Amino acid sequence: MEARNAPPPPVSQEMDRNRVPHPRSYALSPNSLKVLGDKVLSKVPLGYYESMQVWQAKSPASLTFTTRDLHADPEKAQFLGACAEDEPLVSALWEEIQDSTKCWTQMTLNSIDHFGDSHQLAQVTTNDGQKYQTAVLVGADGGNSFVRKAMGVSRIGTEYDQHALTFTVKIQSSLRKRAYQRFLADGGPLALLPTFSPDHAVIVWSTTPETVKQWKNGTSDTELVELLNDSLMAGAERLPPLVEHQHSGGESTIASNLLYGAERVLDTLHYGLAMASHYPLPKTQAPPMISEIVSPKFSFPLSTFQTKSYTKGRVALIGDAAHTVHPMAGQGLNLGLGDVHTLVETIEKANTAGMEASTFLNEYSSIRQRNVSVALGGIHTLQRLFANQHVSALHAKTLGMNLIQNLAPLRRQLAIAAAHGVSI
Repeated sequence: MEARNAPPPPVSQEMDRNRVPHPRSYALSPNSLKVLGDKVLSKVPLGYYESMQVWQAKSPASLTFTTRDLHADPEKAQFLGACAEDEPLVSALWEEIQDSTKCWTQMTLNSIDHFGDSHQLAQVTTNDGQKYQTAVLVGADGGNSFVRKAMGVSRIGTEYDQHALTFTVKIQSSLRKRAYQRFLADGGPLALLPTFSPDHAVIVWSTTPETVKQWKNGTSDTELVELLNDSLMAGAERLPPLVEHQHSGGESTIASNLLYGAERVLDTLHYGLAMASHYPLPKTQAPPMISEIVSPKFSFPLSTFQTKSYTKGRVALIGDAAHTVHPMAGQGLNLGLGDVHTLVETIEKANTAGMEASTFLNEYSSIRQRNVSVALGGIHTLQRLFANQHVSALHAKTLGMNLIQNLAPLRRQLAIAAAHGVSI
């Protein structure tokens, strides 16, 4: 059931080539692309990327993930992911399900009359007064899910004091199949993401609500383009000192000399590791310059939440109805597609065994809650860490990023987790 009208049919990619990409888009992992399948993806313009560059303000450290972090054989890992616009993806999926599924549009649920059990099907009443029964009812109705509320399932999490601002920009040269993300001095990430067009990219900027309001409603796109270019073109920066001290002038003490010496050792470690990570070839590159903003600006508040259970009786929650996440790691839709994949597997398992379709729904809930909890916890920790701009935190983040970049096994594990999801 869909509350809106059916989406328009997919437009051929040949006819679609010259339009401006829409900023409402998703970063899809290799595992998500596999779940969607070639038939759907053949109808969706994609902006593939083979590497991702991450760096932060007030630090010399950076991280660069490439396809070689997924597999040494380039034939077995051709890309880290791909960005897809919302409308073409939804249109392609809608067309795909028409062949085998009855779809209702402009229809919503008024009530879930009962959630079903081993002896009884789940039953719902729609806005036109019709009643329907089903062996498995799937709630995929977003973060404000009616199904979740009707189930009486609580959720835990937090609202961030951040909003995301997103829009499409024209760039002066190609991204060269690389995605960029820089953590700014206010702790919010600024991402420059590829599209199907070599002349365009999408900006996703997580920042304060006041900053979003300033630039979204402002009239000076020229000033915003200048700010974006200044932010993305800034490379390695010197760390602020851990301890304020006066080494020259005034009377030196043993303590001040020791602090100064420790500071120099720490500097040597930071900058030595940063330089080592670029040997024998540089891992970072400057992103292309932005020339203009070419789409409307959209914004939305950021949060992370997860329900305490994904199932009740014959009802299962997937996607944003079950969990929401900060966009900094681009895992929102990927986690939702992971839900779909696991739910399909559990229903197929029941069908293969000749059992009720809902037999293993609790297994679905257990698997996804466990794996999503790890992902959400990791992303939340990173968000809090990068939001902390204390000098000691900057030093800790710099050391951590340098170690990850220089320790290939650790870097590969992070890349694999992002590409294929977390399983525990």
